[in-house]
Amino acid sequence: MTYARPRAPAKDNGGAATQVSTLGRRLDAYARNPRPLALHCGVQHYGWGNTAFIPSLLGVQNPEGRPFAELWIGAHPDLPASAQLEPGHLVPLDRLIAAAPAAVLGAGTRAAFGGELPFLFKVLAAARPLSIQVHPNRAEAERGFAREEQLGIPPNDPKRNYRDRNHKPELLVALTDFHALRGFRPLAEIAAELASYPRLADLARRLDDGVAGLRRLYIELMCLPQPEVDALLAPLLAQCRRRADDAKDPGRERCRWLLHADALYSATGHHDRGLLSFLLLNLLHLAPGEAIYLPAGELHSYLQGVGLELMANSNNVLRGGLTSKHVDVGALLEVLRLDPQDPEIVRPRRELGAEPDPKSGQVEILAYDTPADEFALRRLRFGPGNPYQLRPKAVQLGLVLAGELEIAGAGTRLAFRRGGCFLLPAGCTTGIRAAGAADLALATVPA
Repeated sequence: MTYARPRAPAKDNGGAATQVSTLGRRLDAYARNPRPLALHCGVQHYGWGNTAFIPSLLGVQNPEGRPFAELWIGAHPDLPASAQLEPGHLVPLDRLIAAAPAAVLGAGTRAAFGGELPFLFKVLAAARPLSIQVHPNRAEAERGFAREEQLGIPPNDPKRNYRDRNHKPELLVALTDFHALRGFRPLAEIAAELASYPRLADLARRLDDGVAGLRRLYIELMCLPQPEVDALLAPLLAQCRRRADDAKDPGRERCRWLLHADALYSATGHHDRGLLSFLLLNLLHLAPGEAIYLPAGELHSYLQGVGLELMANSNNVLRGGLTSKHVDVGALLEVLRLDPQDPEIVRPRRELGAEPDPKSGQVEILAYDTPADEFALRRLRFGPGNPYQLRPKAVQLGLVLAGELEIAGAGTRLAFRRGGCFLLPAGCTTGIRAAGAADLALATVPA
């Protein structure tokens, strides 16, 4: 059997009138008889990307050592996946959904989300820290998008903040050890951190006013003129170099990350103001399988590691530093949410397989619960020969993380190795069988 791979021929997306007509007939036929489809997904090559993990996942070479930052599995117009309707014939996933929204998404999902796929699924592989950033809520995204449209900023302009009208809550599930900054620390921790640096000790008293004092402090720090940023950070970094080598210092790891980010992102003679966030935010180390959920306005930075990312279908990012991309501190501060507390780690909930084969044993199902309306994530872990049957009420996008799987539904049978991606349309009863031990991630809409 031929395995569906993530590389494929050119897209059958129009051109000559005959091609358009042929594609239209294929789309009409699919709407009448929806079935599982292999997906061929694109990669974003951002500078912070890991050079090895995603190429290994996809089974491709990377002799130039190019960064492979994100594998996009979805229908966002910035990089939609392509669905293989027939061998050699691909269609962008957003176009397939537009042609057959009820057949692909399901009637409920179509009605709830205006005929669009409501989520974007990714593999994120970070070799170095991402920007200090937040994502807007829906109302903020709509206002920001309308404002930039009125200003005439082109959609692909690197200075554009709002690339769509949608909000972007997101879930990050660690596949490797994963390090991140996420949300403001409890006020007492921040005060103690600031007091440990003589140059910053006076700032700790600002927190006597609680969250309002923290907001004023953060705004002040992020809006300092560059000479004052340098004057503030230079002695702090010097002290961090001493602390980073002290095995008894509880702040040793935080200092090491701060120094690492400074080496990467501070231009000669100047320090990036985003470094100040290392003192204020929770520093997390996620073990494989652990996760974090980020609501709108939550300040964060992914520092290093590989994870599954599932979010509302948006590419809106407001950055405050630690990046070569567009930084807009004012826009970040407009949507910033302050809720200082210990971070919540999301751990999976084990479900019982809905249709296990009693002769072969259960398929382990791990579900990640979030408050998001747009997405839900499950991981299915198969033993050799374990079959499992899905009766999806909403669209599902799958990624094989390990092993080999065969899926069968609506008269179609497909096989996938590690790195293979596929679409399961709503209402299409599908059987899944593993050739050996296998790990499958499924993104869908909450029941």
